[in-house]
Amino acid sequence: MKGEWVAAERAEEVRAAARGWRRAGAVSENTFEEISRRYPEPRALPAPLWRLVTAFFVTAVLLLLTGALLIALHPRTRSASVLMCVFAAACVVATEFQESSPRLALRGGAGATAFWGVVFFLVGLGLFLLGETLFLREPAFLNILLLASLALWSLAAWRWGSPVWAFLAAVSLFLLLGRAPAGRLLWIVSGVALTFLFERVLDRPSWAPSHRRCAAVLVVAGVLGVYAAMNLYALDHRVVEFLRETARGLPGPRFRDRVWSMFGTAILPVAILWWGVRSRRTFVLDTGLVLSVLSLLTLRFYVHVAPLWAILSVSGGVLFLVALALNRRLSRGAGGERDGFTAEPLFADEARLRALELVPVVAAHAPEARPPVEPGFQGGGGSFGGGGAGGSF
Repeated sequence: MKGEWVAAERAEEVRAAARGWRRAGAVSENTFEEISRRYPEPRALPAPLWRLVTAFFVTAVLLLLTGALLIALHPRTRSASVLMCVFAAACVVATEFQESSPRLALRGGAGATAFWGVVFFLVGLGLFLLGETLFLREPAFLNILLLASLALWSLAAWRWGSPVWAFLAAVSLFLLLGRAPAGRLLWIVSGVALTFLFERVLDRPSWAPSHRRCAAVLVVAGVLGVYAAMNLYALDHRVVEFLRETARGLPGPRFRDRVWSMFGTAILPVAILWWGVRSRRTFVLDTGLVLSVLSLLTLRFYVHVAPLWAILSVSGGVLFLVALALNRRLSRGAGGERDGFTAEPLFADEARLRALELVPVVAAHAPEARPPVEPGFQGGGGSFGGGGAGGSF
């Protein structure tokens, strides 16, 4: 990332923290104004709803333009590959231009052009590999395409700092490793490596805020990869093995593997929840809760104790009661907290609520429906006049 982009992100992070401090009463209004003066708003930050709308229209324009050119030119496979690479380069240039403009960087267009730039390049590479020159087939074609996808999404995350690109890079990595003969073992090893490698940089000041968010996404992706490899349902249904073409006709898992998978399905969510409590990281706690739900669904698949809708309803009710009990216990603690935990969202950022706030505003200012016009003759009267005079009757 460029230095000015990192500086803008740091200023935005300071301003967001200052807003939380002011809401929590940690700083006075004068202190907040001084922070705002020293760290002015570096880039225009529209509401998430408008960013989504902008990304949608940019996507529509790109796809329509690409489709029109392909229909008009009727290129062959090799020419279509070159044309898609040209589109990809144009999208990358457009992304760089938008990221360098404070007025356009956060409006949603940069993310759309970056996404389609990578997609167009992958499509062009796929057409080149399938063309008359190379004519690659399985498994080399998919392996090269997944390797290119991993490299491109990683470069996009490093250059533009979007957690979405980091997640797509992690997905490409696991899909590529799943095609190896020991894919399940590689999922576990790579998931553990991702988790511990990027957990160490979550709070590193030298990293840009967006890069730290990418690291958090990779931590979650590593945990999910390990759980997917250890889940009993995924083991019995050979989910990882079916990423290879040679997985057809494989024997079922051994009893020893199923025992280890049972332990992993039961213990891993508890370990992630314990880690989230110890580290005070909300996203780790959320990941542990998701894994707990998946483990309960896995248990329900093998032990039919009640219909699925009943299990989900009871689980939701239990979680709701547990949340109420925790909120009550924390609120009754000294100073409204216990062991560093509090029920008050002291420094929560309310920026994500702007999209919801726009919905009633748009609905309130929407014009009312016009009444239907009655069919039939409606006289409008006549008119007369001339030479500058006029009238009606």
